Amino acid sequence: MARILTGRDMRFVENLGAGKALREREGIKLILVGVRFDESRMFDFLDYIRHDARHKKIPIVAAIIIPTDMSPETISGLAHTTKIFGASVFVNLNDFTDDNFDNTRIRLMIEALLLPPDGVPANAEQLN
Repeated sequence: MARILTGRDMRFVENLGAGKALREREGIKLILVGVRFDESRMFDFLDYIRHDARHKKIPIVAAIIIPTDMSPETISGLAHTTKIFGASVFVNLNDFTDDNFDNTRIRLMIEALLLPPDGVPANAEQLN
């Protein structure tokens, strides 16, 4: 992710406690959380963030980041459930190759979430 989002000020956290501590940090523009975050506590983190009034509108990318042997049905279920819990978008990084072309595609998808609401095209959902 650091290679994909070069030039961005990023903070990496490995557990729910550290994620909750970020809540005190002002200026968070986007949250990216992996499905295996803190031994699969991603849903706890999503729920926590969406119930925090200060960070309720921050775009959240939920992602499968590391290679996985999950079935397509499980991945589909994760995609739907993360949106129910407040993720803006779900991305399976295993659907992309780790090259400049696909890394640019992922970066553009993520950066589109940072546009002001009136700057997002009506068909932006098709990016997901």
